[in-house]
Amino acid sequence: MEPAPTYFVHIPKTGGITLGSLLDLCYKGRESVRLDPPKMAKLSLGQLKSFRCYHAMHQGRTLFELIGRTDLACITMMRDPIERSVSQIRYLQRVVREIPHTFTPQYLAAVDPILKSDLRECLDPQAFESACDSQIRTLGIREDYRPMFKGSPDADSGRSILRPYPLPPLMDVNDPAALLANGRGWLGEMAVVGLTERFHESVLMVCDLLGIPAPWKMPQKNANPSRKEAQSQYRNTLDPKVLGQLQELTRHDQLLYDHAQELFQEQWSRFQRQPKRTYSIAAHARYAVKSPARRLVEFVRPGRRL
Repeated sequence: MEPAPTYFVHIPKTGGITLGSLLDLCYKGRESVRLDPPKMAKLSLGQLKSFRCYHAMHQGRTLFELIGRTDLACITMMRDPIERSVSQIRYLQRVVREIPHTFTPQYLAAVDPILKSDLRECLDPQAFESACDSQIRTLGIREDYRPMFKGSPDADSGRSILRPYPLPPLMDVNDPAALLANGRGWLGEMAVVGLTERFHESVLMVCDLLGIPAPWKMPQKNANPSRKEAQSQYRNTLDPKVLGQLQELTRHDQLLYDHAQELFQEQWSRFQRQPKRTYSIAAHARYAVKSPARRLVEFVRPGRRL
């Protein structure tokens, strides 16, 4: 039995690269696609339906709807809004300096206050808002993704791969109440709503959904290289004033995260009660022939639980 067709909604800084590495090993090479702007610019809309595993990198629901398939099991990971926001701010501080050519001049000017902040001073709400509400924006925003694909002027000119991406809005993208309502609605339809803080349990539910072996261990991918492993929470290092500002900036994300926690607990309780699915022998065999240098996860024997 092959793993079920899957659509993974990857929210920034929630452990999505790590989970995506597991998914990549479970499907044949051409069955899986990572939907980020450079890849999308090489795909035509006609090719979009031909995959069995979609890793949507920070993309909203209208991309899922553009695929137009009803057989895809949706999964996502969410994270405590303060922890996720600090992680994204520090990521931007690092990556904008390392690869500034991947951003538009306008975006670089907009994030300049973020680059200069050490999170021990007052935050500029206008500059930091986009880094703090990524969960309601990823899950709640409705935009037209057609300009991202091969054949459109933006994609063919290379403009579509520069951040921020040229997506025509299909709603008022600055309406947090609408974003929150849309996000709650999509979460309610997902097969697995995982939590970064409960990553182990989340992965077990994903594996059971797909019928694949549970991982023996998984490395951290795309983690902040300067973060000490023993440092369990960013919020413990923040100035109280900055923490208060971040709580205000993430108040809508917090409401969505609270809902995600409820859904996770319901799904985890159901998972613990139900019989486990048969593991995919094909996925296990596919992993077994990977060279040691390419192994990103280690699977246990089929049927064994952690």
